[in-house]
Parts: sequence; C-alpha cells; structure tokens
Amino acid sequence: MILLLKILASFTILGVDCFESTCNRSEYLDPSSMTCQMCPVNVSMVVSVDGFSCTCEDNSIPDGIARCRQCNSTEVVSADGASCVPRRCQIANNRYICRKCPSDYISVTQNVDGSPAKEVQCVKCARGYKAQNNVCVRCPSCVCAKTDIAVKNECISKKFLSERPRYEGNMPATLLMVLLKNEYLCTKGDILACRALAAGCVHGFYSTNAAGPCRLWLQPKSTPPRGLPDLVIAPSTSEKSPGEFIFAYGMESLLLVLAVYTYEGGLNILKLTKDKQYPCFLPIEVSIGKDMSYDCNMNVSQLLTIDRNSTYAVYVDLGGVLKPIPIAMRKPGDYHVKRGTWSSGHFRRFFLVGHMTTTDNVTSTVYIRKLHINIRVERDTRSATSLRLQIHVEAHYERKTSVSPSVTTSLRVEHEMPSAGIRRGLEIWGGVLSTLLSLYAILQWRGVMKRGGLHFSLLPILCGYLSDALYFSVWFSTLHALAAEAGTLGLTLPLSYNEEHFIKSFVYSAFVLKSVNIAWLNWKQCFCDIFLLDWSEFNPVYRDVSINNHDEWRTRTLAREWSRVQTLRRAPPSYTVILTLVIINLTSYWWSYVHQSGGYNWAAAGIAWWASYGVILAFRWALDRLAGSPLASIPIICRGVGLSLLVFQEEHYAHYVHGRSEDNKEMRMMSRPLSMCRIAMAPQLRIVYNQLSSYTSDDSEAFAKRALLSKLLAAFFERALDGLNWVASERTVLERLLNVELTERESGTTSVLLYDSYETTPSCVALTWWGEEWSLGTLDAMIFGLVVLITDEPLLAALTTIVLWQVMQNLRHTFGQRNQMKKTNIII
Repeated sequence: MILLLKILASFTILGVDCFESTCNRSEYLDPSSMTCQMCPVNVSMVVSVDGFSCTCEDNSIPDGIARCRQCNSTEVVSADGASCVPRRCQIANNRYICRKCPSDYISVTQNVDGSPAKEVQCVKCARGYKAQNNVCVRCPSCVCAKTDIAVKNECISKKFLSERPRYEGNMPATLLMVLLKNEYLCTKGDILACRALAAGCVHGFYSTNAAGPCRLWLQPKSTPPRGLPDLVIAPSTSEKSPGEFIFAYGMESLLLVLAVYTYEGGLNILKLTKDKQYPCFLPIEVSIGKDMSYDCNMNVSQLLTIDRNSTYAVYVDLGGVLKPIPIAMRKPGDYHVKRGTWSSGHFRRFFLVGHMTTTDNVTSTVYIRKLHINIRVERDTRSATSLRLQIHVEAHYERKTSVSPSVTTSLRVEHEMPSAGIRRGLEIWGGVLSTLLSLYAILQWRGVMKRGGLHFSLLPILCGYLSDALYFSVWFSTLHALAAEAGTLGLTLPLSYNEEHFIKSFVYSAFVLKSVNIAWLNWKQCFCDIFLLDWSEFNPVYRDVSINNHDEWRTRTLAREWSRVQTLRRAPPSYTVILTLVIINLTSYWWSYVHQSGGYNWAAAGIAWWASYGVILAFRWALDRLAGSPLASIPIICRGVGLSLLVFQEEHYAHYVHGRSEDNKEMRMMSRPLSMCRIAMAPQLRIVYNQLSSYTSDDSEAFAKRALLSKLLAAFFERALDGLNWVASERTVLERLLNVELTERESGTTSVLLYDSYETTPSCVALTWWGEEWSLGTLDAMIFGLVVLITDEPLLAALTTIVLWQVMQNLRHTFGQRNQMKKTNIII
C-alpha cells in the first residue's frame, strides 16, 4: 500500500498530462491494476477530474455501488448531493415551466435537520447580505442609510454626491464610480483611498477638471483631508527654488534615484545596481557636464510587467540626504500638462506605464516614451568653490499602437553649463588682434599698391590677417578659460553650448578666410612673370655680334631648380602631424581628468600642434645653420650656368638673383648684397620688358626678343643705358620686419635695388611656399583643429591635414610648372 501511494504521488508530481497521454478521455486509470478502465455505461457516471475514478455526472445522485441516477428536468440535486429535490413547476401550453429564484434570493433544498426538502424553497437573504453563488454573503452597501447611496459596495452620502461638481469628461462609468468611492473615503480619513486617488490623478496627467481625479488638490478654500499626499513641490517648502541644490567642492557626480509609491502608502527607494534591468529608467549616476543618452527596445509583455498602479518620484542623493526633483509631463501628442489651478507647476510624481479606457470601452496602453533630465549648472555667488544645480525632469508619453509588438523608451541627460568667460575673452583678444592685424593688412596693401599691384588684393590680404586674429583670439580665450577652471571647483566644467557655438563659429570663419588668402597666394605665385637672363647674349666688346649658340641645358637646369624649390616648406606638415600625435598620446592620461568638451579638446590639440610646429621649425633652423639652407642652391646654380633669375612679385616689383660668370674680367661684378636683391622697377623699364616678353607664335621672333631682352636687362645692371639708371639702397630694420617699404626713395625713371646686408637667402623665396610659411602653417593648424572639433578624432585630423597638403602641393607644382614653361618657353 505504501508503495502504491508513492507511485501515485510520483504520478501526481508529473501532472495530469501524463494520464492524458496514457488513457483516453472516456477512461480512468485504475491504481490497483495500473490500467485504463471504462466507466460503467448508462449509469450517469463520468471520469472524475483527477482521472483515478468515476463520479456522477452533473444533475445526478449516487444510486448504489458504482451507479448513479439522473434527476429529471423538474428536479435539482440537493446541497449534499444525495437526493433529487423537486422544483415548483406548472404546465403551460403543454410545457413544464419551473420557478427560478429572484436575484436577491437563494434556493434551499434541505431542511434544518439536513433532510431533503419536499420542494425547492426560495429564501431571501437577510438585511446586510446579498446572494452570491447561491450563498448569502455580507454586503456593506446593503445596509446603507436612506441618506446614503451604494457605490461600488460602499455607502456614500447623497449630499456629497449632490455638492460635488458633475464630471463632463470622457470617463467610463465604472472608473468614475471608483473615483467617487476613493474620493469619499479619502475625505473620511481613509489613507489607502487617498493613495489610490493620488495614483489616479497622476495617471490622469494632473487633470485640471473640477470634477476629475485631482479635485481634492484643486480646491483652494477647502481643508485637504488628513491622508492626502503631496503631488507638487511647493517653493515655500524650501529656501531655494524646487530642484535647486548646492554642489560642494570635490564632487564630480550625483545620484538620481527612483522612489516608488506603493498602493498601501509605502515609499520604496530603488537602489542602483550593476545589473540594472532597465537602463532607460532611473536610478542613474550622472557625471557633471557629461551628457548621456540611452535607447531601449522593449517588448510590450516586458513593459506590462511593471506595476501599472504605482507612481514614481525622482530624488537626488546628496550624501545620503534625498531631495525631491520637480517633474514636467507631456501627454501623448506632445501636449504639455498645463499648470491650470495647481498651486505650483513643479509636479512630484509620474508613472511608467498605464491603461487608458475611453467611453467606448477601448483600452490602450500609455507608456513613457522619453525621460529627459536637464541639469543647469550655475556658479554659486556666495562661494567660489561650490556650484548651484537646477535639476528638471520631463516625462514624454506615447500610446502604443496595436500593430507594433515592441516600443522604444529613451533616457536623455543634458547639461546647461555656466559661462567660462570665453565671450569676454573674445571681446578682448578679438578686439586687440583684429585691430592690429587689420592695420598691418592695410599697410601691406599700401605696399602692394606702390609696387603696382591690384586694388582687389586688399580682400585676400585682409582675409588672411583677420583669419589669424579670429583663430588666435578664440584659442587664447579658450586656454585662459581652461586655466581659470582648473583647480577652482575640484573638477573642470565643460564649456556651455553658447561658448561651444562661439568657438566653432570662429574656427569655421577663420578657416574660410584663410582659404581665400591661400587661394590668392597660390594664384599669384602660379601667374608671376619669370625671366632667365642669359649673360652670354650680352658682350660689351662685341655688342653687334649675335650669339646663336644657346645651350639649353643651362636654362633647363635653372628652371628645374626653381620648380623644385617652389613647394618647399620650412616645417613640413608630415613631421608636425607625427609629433603632434605623439604629444597627444603622451598627455592623454592628464587630459582624461578634464571633462570631454569639444572646445577644450580643440584647445588641447592646438597646444600639441603648435608645440610640435615650434620644435620642427627650431630643428629646421638649426639644421639650416649647420648644413645650409636648401634654397642656397639657387645662387650657386645661377653662377654655375651663367644665368640670372628675375621673378616679378608685382607689376613694378621683382626679385633678382645675380648669375654672371666671374671668368669674364671685362664685366663689372655686382657686390655681394646686390647679387640677391629686390628691384623697384621704373615704369619705363617695365613697359619695355612687357613689349619684349610678350607672347609670339614665331619661334625665331621669340628667340630674338628674348635675346634682345637679355641684352637690355644686362645693360641695365651694367648701367649701360642712358635714362634707365638705378640706385642701390639698403632696407631698414623696420622694413625687414614688416616686409614693406616705408622709406620714400628715388622715383620717376630711376629704378631702386633694395638689398639686405646680412641676408644670405634669395629674396625670390617670397614667391615660393618657403616665403609664405606662416600663412601655410596657420592653415595646417586650422585644418587639424577643425577636424578635431568636428569629429574629436586626432588621427582622422592628421590624415586629413596630410591629404589636403599633398593635394594642394600637387596643384601648386602643376600650375607653377605650366606658368614657368609659358613665361620662359622652356620645357622641363
């Protein structure tokens, strides 16, 4: 027997499915034989629910062993199931019609002593009870006084209902009755009813309807019930504004926790755990100045597991002290919850998910689509080492469509940072640098005009210097703000949105202006006049003898060298970029303590760039002093091939490199300073030069013109032509520093040769990239910083800088060669 019970127990543990898979539905399992048996036929017996025996079917009573008898249609089974009790019936139209007990009666089939009654009796439940499943159960609403009315099994005063405003919204009747019940009980001191009413008010989006679920909070003159919870954060409850807190020195983050209000009136604080189930909901730890964003795709079934009757509140944890944070709500359709008649617009509670039922009994799910947390940081005027935080939370809700099985919830944390003084720094640095560089640009333009340049040149010149003013003013201002921030509060606050916008605007503007200046600079260098003066065409003894033996290798050698040096740089960007990346990598640990701010990252990248640029430039200067400048080859080649180089920068301003051979003793030699000089050419000589250098399709005529022009220029430098004299003048220190002629010299038909006593580099490098290193260096810095500001990727910025440099170098070299071949008629 014990073994049999164990076997039965094991079958019970396995479940009913085991028997259903063994016996048919019309069979039961006989425990003694462990076989399936049929219930006796025609005896009103069926298989029991547990599947181990047979039992009487409905409306049947036992009639001996393993036999049942069915009661007829005018009888019912007694309460003990042992007899059939007749009902009161009568015949009408040849049909039996039996009496049914009214809804507030129960049917009695047994006498007091337990014997079966002769006839089914209908007995009315006593006062205070109601019929439920043929049993009289206690009913509180059934004992309501005449002055009360039963609403949802609760007696409510008729006076309360008559004095209460009529609800005119779209609320189903069942929900309205629940609302009336909770409101009445809350006024009577029922705390649980007050809590349920508060949840209904929150789920109703703080309705301002005078008869809605928020009515008890919207009555300004009445005394609120004792258990009515707070739904707003009133400013009068604190010396500071709601949501405003003091952030002490040394704190770098704050903890936003979530408190859930249970239906029983409790308040549970949800702790932050590593395995947080819902990352798009609170609690969360927020680093000051670091924006956060999460998106979560949640299944509807997963969303509905959240308690739909609970409401939530947001608190900030300040060293174990919890402070409430105000909440704003946006209903589905992006409508704000209006303040209306609320005492404050700072709401305290919100909900995560709920069901909304319309008057058509159509229920839809409303869920929180986005939780947006805004943290406004201000400096405390009373303490330089603390901050004042204003935290505001906004909850956005949406309705779930019946088509989509999943929904998306989002969490956004954004900061509004205080001003770091960037704007004030821009006003100072920008004003000073822009004024000084604008005046210098005008001075440069004046020199260009005196040299015979175009009036239009003012625009690119001014663009170049204003670009430098904008770039360095915003860089100096950002560095000053970063230095002021460090160490004051124990953390470095990121820049505000406006300051980040100012920095980007200035950097973009500086890059555009510098691009205009660089385009003009390259255009001028690629369209300048070039002439190679062949001294063999000029012989003071045999002037009338034409020399036809022209050695092309000499001109090609000088032409190739001039083409080579046009794109040389003092500090090549490739080396600067590599050293910059190394510096950024070495200082990355220190910069990790600084909050990720686009403006500060750009300023730090600028420090690394200009430090690298300075190192490369100093190394190149030292190398040139020891091994010689790569441009020193031009004078050497000119002397070696017996050709002089004449390059025009402006219409009446040229650069000259002397190349007359020293073997011819009959020719006067030019002193060393004059061998590499600048020429302020007289207009008459320039007119003759233009006539003789003009393009012609006849090769013999072109050769004769070049030979004649060589004789003219050679005679000019030999002082052989009357009326085309020249004078030599040394440039002053200020002229060399400013690269402009300030002293008035000879004018009219007299040309001036300007020289520098201690300069060993040819002045013609002013028409190459070597002479425009500052403009090109600042352009590289702007490109590198611009990409860092946009992408925050130094490696990408380095690659972009090198690629653009190579593209510009190839273009400059190609157009420079085309211009040289066109002006000298020499194929390189």
